[in-house]
Amino acid sequence: MGVIFTLFSGSLNGHDCDSSDNPSIEVSSRPSGSYTDKNSEEYKNAKAIFETLTKEVGFSGAGAAGAIGNSIGESGLKLHNPNTGGGVNGLFQWSGWGNTVNGSRITSEGSIKAGDVSTLTLENELKLMKFELNGAYKKVKTLVGKETDVKKATMNWFLYYEGMLGNEDQYGNLREGGAEWAYQEFGGASINANDSVLGNTTEASSDGQREGNDSDYAECGSDDDSVVSGEWTWPFASVPKEGPKLVGEQNFGKSESRTGGFHDGVDFGDAQYNGDVRAIHGGKIVKILKPGDMNVNFFLIWEVTDDGYGIAYQEFASDLSDISVREGDTVSTGDKIGVSRTGETGINDTHLHLGITKEKDLGKALSKSFTDDGTWLNPLETIKKGIGD
Repeated sequence: MGVIFTLFSGSLNGHDCDSSDNPSIEVSSRPSGSYTDKNSEEYKNAKAIFETLTKEVGFSGAGAAGAIGNSIGESGLKLHNPNTGGGVNGLFQWSGWGNTVNGSRITSEGSIKAGDVSTLTLENELKLMKFELNGAYKKVKTLVGKETDVKKATMNWFLYYEGMLGNEDQYGNLREGGAEWAYQEFGGASINANDSVLGNTTEASSDGQREGNDSDYAECGSDDDSVVSGEWTWPFASVPKEGPKLVGEQNFGKSESRTGGFHDGVDFGDAQYNGDVRAIHGGKIVKILKPGDMNVNFFLIWEVTDDGYGIAYQEFASDLSDISVREGDTVSTGDKIGVSRTGETGINDTHLHLGITKEKDLGKALSKSFTDDGTWLNPLETIKKGIGD
């Protein structure tokens, strides 16, 4: 088995604010690990992943092999292979095992309990994998499940299931070699995707609200670098200068349906407002959260401006492929940051929720999501004033 060095980092306050699951950096591509021994637990795990994905989820042989290659790169196909700093564990190094600095994916299905090794069984990990592919990560199911090219399947699983879009330099060398081994070993060339099974998805949480208590949010995502500001605009080109027509619970402020009776932004329904989502103000993309990161259950883009605003664009994306920017990008007013697709559903019915605050620290802003104390500003009033000025 090739040597695997796992790298992780921590901030000065003890938090690791990287949204990735701290994947392994591999230094060997030769498929000679214990997983090639048919009597080993790793081989049995690889076979179980392959059979689950092809027989129960509808994956092609290439797609299932790509997933196995990633498990080889992440954990060496071990059920229990914890990364203490990143708080991750399991076949695919899910977050939330030892800490939640990278999110809490490992407990999302419910069978695995954080820190409880007795629950870290093959059956439970396969349950979690299927749960995610049928819910928050269902686009991976289509993107990888239909793939006929092993290398593409391996890379797409890495980018969109492991969440490493923008961190391709951490791909390493073991994944593709392991995927090719699995493809040959389990007869992947003879297995086509089963569209009838791939199309059977279930939805996860549908209310679009954040999970957890105020104290659950780490103080991550602040950035004091000077970035471009500029003019203000509406997030969709179809919104007239005087502003959108929103009704009831779409509006900012008092809410009958939300925790704390407060809505910290405005919702642009995708039936009327869809297509390219534009930056409403110039700034820097400081953070992109995936479901499970920092106790949110949706995708969120966090922009910080040099004139003191934090801007949250959230819930419009059902997958990372709907997001056009990366962390560290500088955007000008009107630049495309993603796309909102009419009628598309992810972990919730997708629509743009737009939030604006004078709090530049994302963790602190999220901790006030359900509190009407002035942290969150009325986006309509803020943008109208900015356009008027």
